[in-house]
Amino acid sequence: MMNNSRKKPAEGFLMINVDASYDAAVGVGSTGAVIEDAAGGFIAAAHSYIPHVVDAAMAEAFALRDGLLLAQQIGCNRVEIQVDCMEVVTTMNEGGFSATTAAPIYDECCQHWMDFAAISISHCNRDCNLVAHELARQALLDKSSFVWVDDPLILSYNCL
Repeated sequence: MMNNSRKKPAEGFLMINVDASYDAAVGVGSTGAVIEDAAGGFIAAAHSYIPHVVDAAMAEAFALRDGLLLAQQIGCNRVEIQVDCMEVVTTMNEGGFSATTAAPIYDECCQHWMDFAAISISHCNRDCNLVAHELARQALLDKSSFVWVDDPLILSYNCL
């Protein structure tokens, strides 16, 4: 049985939740990422519209990439990532190798991954990933991209 409660990050880490949406009818996708502190407080969020996506697996890989980029943008290098796509978790835990259409995106994720001092990824239930899911859904509906950051100067100090 899967745990439906949200996992809190370890002391000194931030939690990144990422998710993707995909519309097979027109070949578009979107991503959502949200970063929270150990108390569940909002740190940053982003959503991104992707005009050309081959499949849902590619959209999920883009979501991971966007979460990593958001963490780097706010200057944080100690993160725990939660995603509700087991393929993303397995791929990254096995070194990022993929023989799918998402291979180039996973290669990029691996490059970003190495820039973090401490990083991990785990699977979570969709119920624990609702904010990232809603961000991705909204980006797909609006065909928009946006980043929200609380205070990057304070975050840079606290995340190093």
